[in-house]
Amino acid sequence: MKELRKRVPRTQFARWEPAPDRADPLELLHASERGRVPALLELRHERMRTNAFAFYRGCAALMAADLAPVPVTGLHVQLGGDAHLLNFGGYATPERNLIFDVNDFDETLPGPWEWDVARLCASAPLLGAVRGFGASTGEEAAFAAARSYRRHMRALAKYSPLQIWYSHVDVRGMLARELTPPRDADHVKSSDDQAETVREAFAAYHKSLPSYVQVLLERYAPADVFEHPVGIGSVGLYAAIIKLESREGDVLYLQAKEAVASVLEPYLKASRFANHAERVIVGQHLMQAATDIFVGWTAHAGRDFYIRQLRDAKASLDVEQITAEQLVDFARRCGAVLARAHARTGDPQAIAEYLGSGHAFETGMVGFAQAYSQQVERDYEEFCRADRTGRLP
Repeated sequence: MKELRKRVPRTQFARWEPAPDRADPLELLHASERGRVPALLELRHERMRTNAFAFYRGCAALMAADLAPVPVTGLHVQLGGDAHLLNFGGYATPERNLIFDVNDFDETLPGPWEWDVARLCASAPLLGAVRGFGASTGEEAAFAAARSYRRHMRALAKYSPLQIWYSHVDVRGMLARELTPPRDADHVKSSDDQAETVREAFAAYHKSLPSYVQVLLERYAPADVFEHPVGIGSVGLYAAIIKLESREGDVLYLQAKEAVASVLEPYLKASRFANHAERVIVGQHLMQAATDIFVGWTAHAGRDFYIRQLRDAKASLDVEQITAEQLVDFARRCGAVLARAHARTGDPQAIAEYLGSGHAFETGMVGFAQAYSQQVERDYEEFCRADRTGRLP
C-alpha cells in the first residue's frame, strides 16, 4: 500500500489543472446531445444557463473527460457516474421504510472509485455559490463529504460482505431539515408518437420483472401517458409518465425513461450490457441498499427504456431553503452513503487502507473541489457567451 500511495499520492487531486489538449467543452456538449429530441435541446440549454451548478449537472461528459487523464489507484467499484449532491435523496423501500441513498444511475459503469468522490466534492462549492454562501462553506462541505467517505469506508472494511449489503442510512431526523418532497410538475399530454412508443415499450417491459411483480402489475391497466420533465442531464431523451389504474380505482404512476450510453464509456470499458437500460437498472441494484420493485427495462424502436415507480415517497435536497450548516451536514451524509454503495461492489479493505487514518485524502479533495469548481465557472461563462452569440448547435 505504501507503494500505491507513492505512485498515486492521496493529495494528488489537489494539483488538478486542465490538460494542455483539453477537449473543447462546447464540442463535448454537442457530442453528448446527439440523438436527443431536437425540440427539447433549447429547454436543456435554458436550464443549464441558470447558474454554474446547473451547467455542471448537465455536463457529466465534460468532467469524465477531465478526470480520465488523472492517475488513479486502479481499485474499481460500480460507479454512479454522476454523484453530485442533488443525485442523493430519500425514498421508500419495498418494506415502506424511508432510507437515504444514491438515486441516479443513468451514467453507472464499473470504474475508479475516485471519480464519484471527485464529482461529489466539486459539486459542493458550486451549490454553495448558488445559495450565496462564502467560499469557506463550499470547502467545508467538500471536506465533510470526503472525510465521511473515508471514515465510513474504513468502518465498512471491518464488515462482512453480507453486513455491507444489508447496511443502509435511515432518513429519520433528516426530512424536517434538509429534505423536501419533489414539487409536482404540470402533466402535459404526450404527443401521439411518443405515447405510442412508450405504450409499446411498457408492454414489453414486463418480461424483465420477477414473476411475482408481473402478477401484481397485471392488476393495473395503462390509462394515459404524459410527458415528464426530467433532470438537466437527461433533457432531450424520451421521458414520460404512465398512469395505470386498477379495477378498484387505485392509481399507480410509472416513469419510462430512455437510456443511452454512459458518458464514462469512452474512458472505461464498454458496458457488458447490450441494452443501456439494463445497465442502469443493474447498476442501481448493485449500489442501492433497496430498490423499487417495479424497476425493469426493455427496448423499442431502436431506443432503450427503463421503467420504475414515479416518486415513491421520494425526497430531495431543498436547494432554495438549505442553510450553510445543513449543506455541510448533507454533504457528510452523501459521502457516507457513497462509501457504502462503493463497498458493495469494490474492495473496501484495499480502499480503506489506501485512504488511511489521517486527513491527507480529504485535504486533496478540497483542493480539487476548489480548482475544478473554478474551471466549471469558466466553462459556464463560455457556454453562456456561445449561447448569446448563437454558437450553440
